[in-house]
Amino acid sequence: MRYLYILLAICLATSCALKQKQYSSNPSPSFDHLPQLTYQQMRAEHDTLVSFIKQVSPIIYFNKEVRGIDFSWHAAQLRKQISPKTTMESYLHIIKKTINAAQDGHTSQLNTVLLDIAKQYWIPTGFVSFDSASTENRYKYVKYLKESFYSKADLNLIYTSGAYYNLMPFSYRGKDYPASMKLISCNGKNIHDFVATLTELYSPLRWDRVNNRVYDENFYWPAEIYRQDTLKMTFIDQKNIQHQLNINKNDSVTYSAKKVNDYSYFGQTDTVVTHYFDREGIFYAKLPAMRPELGDTIKKRMEAIFAQHKVNSVVIDIRGNGGGSDNTYNIFLKKLVSDTLKKDVIVARNFSPEIQKKYHINRDSIIKSNDKTFRPGVPQFKSQDMYFIKQSFNFVVPDSIRFPFNGYIYILQDKFIYSSASNLSSLAQNTGQLISIGGTPDLLGGLQANVIIKMLPYSKFIFRVEPQIDFTGIKRLEDVFQNHVEYPVSYSIENLYLRTTTKDIFGKTFLLKNDPMFRKVLELEKKLN
Repeated sequence: MRYLYILLAICLATSCALKQKQYSSNPSPSFDHLPQLTYQQMRAEHDTLVSFIKQVSPIIYFNKEVRGIDFSWHAAQLRKQISPKTTMESYLHIIKKTINAAQDGHTSQLNTVLLDIAKQYWIPTGFVSFDSASTENRYKYVKYLKESFYSKADLNLIYTSGAYYNLMPFSYRGKDYPASMKLISCNGKNIHDFVATLTELYSPLRWDRVNNRVYDENFYWPAEIYRQDTLKMTFIDQKNIQHQLNINKNDSVTYSAKKVNDYSYFGQTDTVVTHYFDREGIFYAKLPAMRPELGDTIKKRMEAIFAQHKVNSVVIDIRGNGGGSDNTYNIFLKKLVSDTLKKDVIVARNFSPEIQKKYHINRDSIIKSNDKTFRPGVPQFKSQDMYFIKQSFNFVVPDSIRFPFNGYIYILQDKFIYSSASNLSSLAQNTGQLISIGGTPDLLGGLQANVIIKMLPYSKFIFRVEPQIDFTGIKRLEDVFQNHVEYPVSYSIENLYLRTTTKDIFGKTFLLKNDPMFRKVLELEKKLN
């Protein structure tokens, strides 16, 4: 099914919105056979890019008014870097930095996976306006930017309780570094001030709402921050001893312990994992991605369990789930819920020429509409004219044939959920039967629309922009962030280390003995029943 508000991209497409650093051992591609743009063409094309983002993205206005990130300022400074001597390689970096400055996970360049999807699905169906031949240069652009824009360093940093730590002990150039060191500075600058300067180099930076600042564990990926190819990092260990790490951008460290799990998006490589806990009467399902076939797998395994056992509660574990199709959770939840899961939603889009053309609207059509308005009754951005869509939306409607179940459905989440996975989490705010446990994603959430894809006229560079932002239930503009959790549970550094070095973290034994979120489920079961 296809709805106006929900991003119904397949899981692979969603995963590309999230930073995935990849490298190749092949040399960088040659630009001899690619378009060599003139100075005038670069300037005109950059203007086209900036104008399109300003017209389509409502998120850049949220960033400006709430987070203090001014896209227009960054775009103007980057435009000044285009000169008659600008090479095609330098121009591609300027384009990427400009898109990064929008600071939105769904506003990005199209990488190889999305280009493959475009050729297989979007071009044949007319979802995009370009043809397959136009994408060939883009594959070379992707390869070049992967190899030139990012370093190869991997330090496995984590951000918790407002600070950065290295999770694993490691060695580098003959020196050993212990685990759990606190990072205090980079290149001689306070670490938080340093990360705040990376708007053009890393996107999307996360937002620590407690400390009112941006952060990201992988902030050290951009190659440009390595002065003379070296990044200078200062740590303090648990014994208050200072350690200096000067790492080359093409180097990697050697971990002293074996890393078997990633604490990240799509960190789980297995498919669905399910268990039935006899003593507790709990059915548990680990859903690694929002792919409808995985939702169908969970439904079938539930059928088998409900046919043989009494189920008191259900746990849906979406930790690390980067999203995909909202239909995934609908497939099995409709067999469990006793009432329709619905929300009265208010979403907003820019009232710009590009958006008016895309959605076939004008001022009169909005004024006469029953579900569109210029007066939503919620706080609005001051720097952009917008129109709002207000509707009651049914996410999950109970199936006529349900499982014999009236218990609670617990949603386990961490900060690595996004898109439709975040939508599932938000449903827990509006129904008593669903309960969310864990951590907030720290990325802009809420209901989103299909991204709008654009190809630049001269370089044929392809990018996408998110056209929608969610104003549902807000009291302040800061509330547009949307992501919440009913029962916050955080990982300690020790627990994160255990999750990283233990193979079967979704097995019964680990869940019962070492998983703080699952233990919260057991605690709530005793308290609520």
